This record gives sequence, structure tokens and C-alpha cells, in this order.
Amino acid sequence: MKRKETVFKGLDSVNVFFTDNSLTSPDVFRITEFPERLTAGKNLIKLKGHPTNLRIGSYLNIEILDYNGDPIYYEVVDYLDEDKSRIISIYVYDDTSPGTANITLVGELNEINGQPVPQQWQGVTNVKWSRTVEINPTISNDTEIIFDSVPSASLTEQVGVQLDRTYPGNQQFPTYTTGTVRYFSYNNVPAFEIQGGLFNKEMEGGTITVSSPVNLTPTPQYTPGTTTYKTTVRKVLSDTLMLLDDEFRVASSQSIFTHIYTQFDYSSFSITYEADPVYIPTQNSESFANISLFGLEPATGDVSRIKIFLNGNGSIGTWEQINDIELEENELFIDEANVFPDFEIGLFTSQSVIDTYWETNYYSGFNEGSSPTLLWTSSSIANAVQIVTGSIGDITAYNQVYTFQTKPEYAATFVSESSYKITIDAIGTRGSVSGNNNPKLSIFLSGSAFPFDSTDILNQELPTRLGVRVGELEVTTNSQRFDDTIFEFEAPRTGTASLIFVIESGEWTFSDIRTTTDNDPGYTPAYSKIRTEVPTKHKSSNQYRFRIDYFNVDGVKSKQSSYINNVDWQGGNRYIDGDYSMITGSLYVADSLETGIAISGLKDTGFVRSLGYSGFEYGDPGFLIWSGSALSGSSGTKGGVPYSGVGLELYANTENYFRFSTTDSELDVRTQKFFVGNSSTFISASDGNLEISSSGLNIYNGSISASAVEIFESSSTGTYKILSTSERIVDASNIGKVIFEDSAFNVDTTHVVGGTGFGTSSYSGLASFNTMVWPGETTIVFATQISSSTNLVGGMNINLQINASYLSGSVAVVTLNPTSSLISTAVSEVDSYTAIDPLNFVIASKTDVITASPFVQAIIQIPAELQSKYVKFEVSESLEAATGVTETVSWRNVYVWTTRQAFKFEQEAIGLGDEIPSLPGPI
Repeated sequence: MKRKETVFKGLDSVNVFFTDNSLTSPDVFRITEFPERLTAGKNLIKLKGHPTNLRIGSYLNIEILDYNGDPIYYEVVDYLDEDKSRIISIYVYDDTSPGTANITLVGELNEINGQPVPQQWQGVTNVKWSRTVEINPTISNDTEIIFDSVPSASLTEQVGVQLDRTYPGNQQFPTYTTGTVRYFSYNNVPAFEIQGGLFNKEMEGGTITVSSPVNLTPTPQYTPGTTTYKTTVRKVLSDTLMLLDDEFRVASSQSIFTHIYTQFDYSSFSITYEADPVYIPTQNSESFANISLFGLEPATGDVSRIKIFLNGNGSIGTWEQINDIELEENELFIDEANVFPDFEIGLFTSQSVIDTYWETNYYSGFNEGSSPTLLWTSSSIANAVQIVTGSIGDITAYNQVYTFQTKPEYAATFVSESSYKITIDAIGTRGSVSGNNNPKLSIFLSGSAFPFDSTDILNQELPTRLGVRVGELEVTTNSQRFDDTIFEFEAPRTGTASLIFVIESGEWTFSDIRTTTDNDPGYTPAYSKIRTEVPTKHKSSNQYRFRIDYFNVDGVKSKQSSYINNVDWQGGNRYIDGDYSMITGSLYVADSLETGIAISGLKDTGFVRSLGYSGFEYGDPGFLIWSGSALSGSSGTKGGVPYSGVGLELYANTENYFRFSTTDSELDVRTQKFFVGNSSTFISASDGNLEISSSGLNIYNGSISASAVEIFESSSTGTYKILSTSERIVDASNIGKVIFEDSAFNVDTTHVVGGTGFGTSSYSGLASFNTMVWPGETTIVFATQISSSTNLVGGMNINLQINASYLSGSVAVVTLNPTSSLISTAVSEVDSYTAIDPLNFVIASKTDVITASPFVQAIIQIPAELQSKYVKFEVSESLEAATGVTETVSWRNVYVWTTRQAFKFEQEAIGLGDEIPSLPGPI
């Protein structure tokens, strides 16, 4: 910070007519406030001056001398206090000599004690007052804050999301123990070097412990109480080197003196530190006020805290405090639009930060070449950016340079005649790119706050204007590291500027670049920027007024405040979270209580409805979602009773509504058009048309198109496929075909039952026929009329046997002749047909003579192996009766057909007198 100075006047030795030795000079200068001590910063003396004893218009001269007799700078403040006192501001810096100071005031008396001054003392300095005061520049400034001009304030609203914080591994305070460390002195500062592990910048401020140091030196003359070393991390220089806050000092009960260890060998350690959080944006938006304060430096006192108050233009009441902020140095180069808090672009935490906010250039005279590469590194310096030049271009000549600078859109704001400082860590290394010249770096600020310096040689020899040079570094060895190197400067104008590092020679790496206000203890910066959340408690799109109050270190408020009036405010959203959040009663989402949506949560009920909707039969459009009792006081409910259970009503009119009620077990939908599904799979209807569509099926206007259709029939005995387009099956009870029909069939068969007792005659062939059995033909029906000639004692059974065989796949191609048998005579029936087990059953059982019998029938299941085969059926019959019997059986009107029966198929005999079913038509 630039010091203000004054010249020695020697007022304490000036000869005057009247020397005032009183404590507060009531008859001359009338000191209304005098400090108990002078502290760091701007202190004050208040005086009013006697209205008649001092000559009006006379000159007041002041001198303040410190303990060494050196003059201390002061100013008379352009400010009149409430009691008409004038203010003298006394500047004490941290290098001001402590001790007793002497304050002298001289002026011109008009009269004293009611008597005019002698003629020879008129018109000249004729009165003097002195008083001593102690100076202690290490004490905080508690002087009253007085501004000669109230700070001006500007404000912009920023609406951003609220951030949730998480930590890697869910550990906010991790402990690191990988590797070992050795203790030594680095540039007279305690330090650790690590092997087998890595340090990182997050560890700064952490606590590191070495419980059992190895080979401690030097050896103490007594036995220490403990040799555990515990300290905190001052700074991480690289991923292998860190600086520590405390020396390794031990004590013993055997001595009043402590012992200092200067080194130990690699030893196990642990370090506990706070990890950097990972910020996660939420759905909750917050409104922030970005406040810029100009002219903040007071004439007296030091602003320690700032309190911000809010009052809505539509509110009635007092100001509401929204923040209480300790005033600290401001980082100027930040990304205000970033959702993360106070994002400083000079802290290179990742390659992304470098790429987003910084850029490089190469200039050779007035020509511009390819830009160097910016590379993140932590090997030689922690969290750093290395300017990688490669073979881009030589910078040996004075007008050949690389530049590394902030991008123009991230320029910082500066205030004229205010003090600032740039702090950097850097490494400069001699390199062939600049002919192995001494590495040299220049620092510039360029923008409206720093006008073009035409006298600078680089501004004359390059195609771009670099602005004002504010600092330089030069390395005289092969390589040199700079830590916390500070460059102080003042801004000549109020405006903005970008930060530019000009590499004139050598190779450079940078880290921790900070540009802040620069003020000694007790002095307030002239400019500050504050970001504070503004709670959204009132209606959005409101107007707010802001008040900013200023407080010293003792919490004493300045009598002056800054105001920002009539600020249009958008505000953040209202966001409710937590496991136990509750809104009791009803909630209205609306512009008024007559329109919008109501959410009600009462005992034994909960419902959401559009305001004005009173029920299904009320007639007005609206909606209602309910659980429990709802609309108990309305006559418009369906049936005129309160709703219960769970339900939903969406009502427009009697032709357009959706109603579901669990109490009524009802789903009632009325609409002119509907569509359910997506573009490829849906059910829709409109204008009297219905369409059902999916990947393999479409039904529209009575037409069905599908990749396959299958229809099943279920019964007590099972499920049967009655239609399959993929298998080409159509199956039903009337499916089938006639395969043998002979109404003139007239065959008499005579049977002789041999043997003894009750026996069976040999089978006699009755009929033979060939047919193709189609899929779905599962039953063959044999129907005929039979008669017998004898009334046999003991009765008889007429047995029927059907043999079936199917055409083998091994048979050669059959040549069909329409005029002859279906099977060519060239085909051997024995070889070409595969027989199956014959079917035997009793077709009739009688003890009487059978004459002119009605039809009898046998319903026989066709085996599955005959499906889709060309089959030969052979029918034979025999007689079962007493031995020695000869009987003639007459067969008339034989019919055979295939069919499909919708019951469990099995062999069965149909008794005489049963009706023959209708013959099926063709397939």
C-alpha cells in the first residue's frame, strides 16, 4: 500500500502569544473528541473552535510527531459532524514508530479571556495547544467510521442453483498415510519432502503428525518428554514438498529451555485435512445480489464488517438484515457467472480451468505466430500451468515474446487511486528458446483502467497494446522458484483490465495467481465486491431497496449508510425439501383464491382439484383427484353424496369426460377421439372408426392384417387351437369331409363261431377307402345300419375293426390316373404303407333279432401320426357269440366322414337308436 507523507514543520517550538495547556482547549480549539491512543489506520480528532476567541477565517496548522520526532501524515476531512465539529484524520501505518506522540495545533486568536490580543500579535500565529498520545500500530482500529463522501453502490441480480456438497469417498476430513517424509529446513522454513506418496493443495491447513521420527538431529542434552512431531501445513509447494508452520521443538522436565530438532530421516506420518467438496447442482434456484461498493475507504476509521438490509417496496415494516460480512481482501479475477462460489480463475485446479479462462500468444516484432500450449502440472510446483513453447518460435530478441493472459471476457474491475497487489508463485528456467539468456518476466495490466503506456518499449514494438507494466521478475541462475511474490500498484483510472504475463526470455511455470485489493492493517480498500443470497420470501418480480451499513472492529456502526433503491427483483424459486416437511391445511396454486388449483390435506381426506369444480354432476368443467372423503359440502357430486375411496374425475361436458371411482367400481370414459399407445403400437378411434395396431397386427374398418393369427378354445378338458394362420389350421366342430358314402351299400356277412363256450368268429372285410387326413381332422365317424337274422340265447356282440396305414415317405413318386384307382397299381401297398395298431370295438350288442335298425355309429379319434398323411382305412367285422352258432349280419347304407369334436376324443360305441349327426359339407 502506498504511504502518504508530510514534511516536518516544528510547530511545537513556535513562539506564540498564548500557549494553551488545558486538556481539551475549551477557550480556543474546543477539542470535542480526542483518542485514547492512535492505532493502525485513520484516527480522528474532533474540534469545533471557539466562535469568538479564534479569528474567523484564520488558518489552523497541525503537526503530529511520533516517538522519534518524525511527522505523521494527517488530513482535515471535508465533513461537518452533527455537533458542527470538524474532523482531523491521523494516518498510522504498520511501520509508524510506537510510543508517545505529540499533537500540536497552532492558530490565530482574536481575543482571549475577554481581552483582545496585543497589536503585535494580531494577524499572525499567536496561539498553540499540544497534547501527547500513545501510538500502537499493532492494535486494531476502533475509530469512528466517517466518510467524506458516502460510498456508492451498484447491484445486479444473479439467479443460480443451490449446490449440494459431497466429498470423495464420503470423507470430509480424510487421513493420508501413503509414503514417508523427511524433515528439513527449506529457505529457513520447516519443510517435509515425501517419497512413495504425493502431496496435494487440499492438504494446506491440515494437521500432520510424525509419531516416531527416525534419526533426529541434533541430539538434545536431556531426554525430551516426547518426540512426536505435530504441526500444520503452511503451503504445498509441489507434489513432493510442503512448508510447515512450526519448528520441531521439544521440552523436558530436566530443563527450562526447549530443544529444536532441525532434521530427521524418512519416517511414517499421517495428515488429516479437509477435502475440497464436490458441488452438485440441485433444482432449487437461489437469488444473489452482486454488490459493488465504490469509494469505500473512509476518511477516519476502518470498515471491519458490512451488514446488508432489505426492504420490499410492497412491504410494511422495518429493514430486514440478510447478511453480515467480514470485509476482507477481494480477489478481482473471478468468474461471476460460475455456479460455484467465488470461483477464482488464477487457481489452476485442473486443465479445464486453464483452457476456460486463459490464453497465450507469440509475437515476433509486429508479426504474430502460433501460440504456445498451456499444460496443467503439479510436479515442480503444485497446481500450476506450464507454458510449453516447443519449437513455436524464438524469443531471443527484445521484441520477441510469449504472452500468457486472462481472456478478455473475464476482465476485472479497478478503482482509480486504489491500491492493489498481484501475488504469484512461479518458476523461471533458463532455456535455448531465448538463447539461454536470464529468464525474464514482465507483468502488465491492460484495459480502460490502465491506459496505454506509449513509453514502454514493448508497447512500441508489438502488434498489440499491453497496457501498463506493474512488475518484473528476472532469474540470474539456471532456475529459480518464486513463492508468494507480491507486486503492488495503483489503478490510474476506474475501469476494467486483463492480466498479462509477458515472457521475454526463459521458460516459465505459474501457480496461485491472485489479484486483490492491497491495504495495510487498519485501512479499508476503496473498492469491494460482495455476493450475498437474497431470500425469496415475498412475491417474485418485486422491487427491493437495499441498505448497507458499515461497522468498525468494535461493532460500532457508522452514521452514514449506502442505499440502492427500486431494484427490480426476479427472485429464486420456493423449494421445500427434507424428510419431514409439511404444509398444513390447504395450498392454492393460483393468482387468486377463485381460480387455479387447490391442494387439500385434511383428516381422513386428501384431494387436488381445480378451483370452481364442485363435482361430476355440477356441470362446470374441471378436475378432481381424491382419496378418502371429498367435496362433502357440494351438491354436485355424483349421486349427491360425498366422494369416498380413491378416484379421478376429468370433466368437460357430458360427452367428454374421464371418471374412475373405486367406491363405484367404475371406469367411465367419454370422448370423440382417443389414442392409447405410441406411433407403432396403439389403439385409437375417431369419426366412427376404430384401429388397433402393433408390430404384427392391424385391425381397421373391419379388416384384419397380421403376421400370424391364432385362436384357442378352452373347455373343461383343455385348450384347443381352432385357428392358426402360421400352421395353416382352421379347426371347429363342423370341420371335416365325407370320405365314403354308399346309400346302396348292401352286404350280408355270415359268421360261424367255432370252438367251445363263447367265442369270436374271424374278421371279414367290409369296406376299404383312401383319403388325405388334413390338420384339424381329429375324428373319423363310421355310420351304418345293421340287422341280424337270429335271436340268440345269451346274446351276441357285433365287433368292428378299422385298420389304418399311411403312405411312407420312402415310396417313389406316385403317378395318379383320374380314371383309375387313386393309387397306382405300380405301387406296392405292402411296402409303401406304414401300418398302425388297429382299432377294435363293439359296434352293437343285442339279444333280439336286429331288423331295420336305425343308424349306429362309431366315433374314433384319428392318431396324431396320421395328421397330414395320405391314409388307407380298411374296415372289418366279426361276431362274438356262443360256439357253433352261424349268423348272418346285414350291413346297409354305410357312411364314413372325418370331423372335429370339441370334447376329449376316445373310442366309443353309439347304441342303436341314436341319431346320426348331420354330414358336414366340403372343407
